Amino acid sequence: MDEFLTARQVQDLLKVDRITVYRMLNDGRLHGNKIGQQWRFPREDVEDLLNGLKLGDDSGKYMMDEGGLPVHCFQTIQDLFSTVSQLSAILVNMQGDPITEMSHPCEFCHLVSSRSSAGANCQASYHEFVRQAENGEKHFTCHSGLNYTGAYVTLEHEPVGLFLVGGFRLQETTMLDDKTPYTKLNGMVDIPGQAIQAAHTAIPSLTDEQEKMIDTWTTAAAQAFESILQERSAFTRRLKKIADLTQIP
Repeated sequence: MDEFLTARQVQDLLKVDRITVYRMLNDGRLHGNKIGQQWRFPREDVEDLLNGLKLGDDSGKYMMDEGGLPVHCFQTIQDLFSTVSQLSAILVNMQGDPITEMSHPCEFCHLVSSRSSAGANCQASYHEFVRQAENGEKHFTCHSGLNYTGAYVTLEHEPVGLFLVGGFRLQETTMLDDKTPYTKLNGMVDIPGQAIQAAHTAIPSLTDEQEKMIDTWTTAAAQAFESILQERSAFTRRLKKIADLTQIP
């Protein structure tokens, strides 16, 4: 028979208030059964919540990725970061595969990624960024010549992802000069040159000082991701201890 917890026990386990418990019940993150006038919550559901498993048919936005990372939390922080910085951002794993969806993509990147061959090149760039980061790099250039800055997201001193911010141009350099046909960019031969030129012109252009500021912001955002991971790891350890203590011989 399933073990049921009271609302107070759920509060203590999740470190949330009573209102949050019932909000989680209403939005599908938590299941409960009303016994008389009191709600009871299956311990298994609470464990699933802490371990990042799906709770209910409408709770997909609370899912973890295959590595157990809380994507819904990361996406919210990343979206806010992009709104403030006005730069695109994405979190990739240590294989270069996206964990989050790109926030605030620029028109130039939108044109590139809309072409399958160019989209594959974008993915290849992420893979290369991860390889370069392993060698100590934190500034990167994609296949289209745009600049990115990156910061590791770590858990227990081990990198689990790379937070990337870009693309942008540096004011003292240009990706293309007036003599270079825009349609010769790899993977974009079927895009009108005028459209590429207009999108390229709109790419953010940063000074050295602005790039340094973005470096600082990127590191701060990565640290916010790490705080979430540390809290979740602590929750999981706490739950395991409780489960061990309450295990019937």
